[in-house]
Amino acid sequence: MRYIIPFFLIVLCSGSLNTRTCYGQQKSGVEMILTNIRKSDGLIQIGVFRSEKGYPDKPAYNFSLGKDTIKNGTLRFFIPVDKPGLISLCVLDDDNRNTKMDYVLGIMPKEGFGFSNNPKISLRGAPPFSVTSFNFYGGVREISIRMIYMR
Repeated sequence: MRYIIPFFLIVLCSGSLNTRTCYGQQKSGVEMILTNIRKSDGLIQIGVFRSEKGYPDKPAYNFSLGKDTIKNGTLRFFIPVDKPGLISLCVLDDDNRNTKMDYVLGIMPKEGFGFSNNPKISLRGAPPFSVTSFNFYGGVREISIRMIYMR
């Protein structure tokens, strides 16, 4: 499934606002803080995985959002999560808005990326689901992901 996160969701759930009261009611989900974003153009693509199925290229849910609320290379937003369980997040700084990672010579990523738990990255590919996943118990969980740029 593909979702476009509306601008009002990003504004209402960013900064110092308490995400537990977004839209005036209790919410369950992940408040994401992306850091080290280099440019303000393009889109941020977020893949949400609930299991190893499809990881890391075919997420159960996929969100896209603009970068118009970036402050000092940091972007905050809220992703609603409907039920507890394992979650893994993959993030792409999609400079050219083509919804996929672009590579130099087929191996070196041209665009920024990041994963939940900020694992060490190798040129062998994405870290395993078991390394990037975390238990979500409900309520609001804050996750910080530092974007990585290989070039």
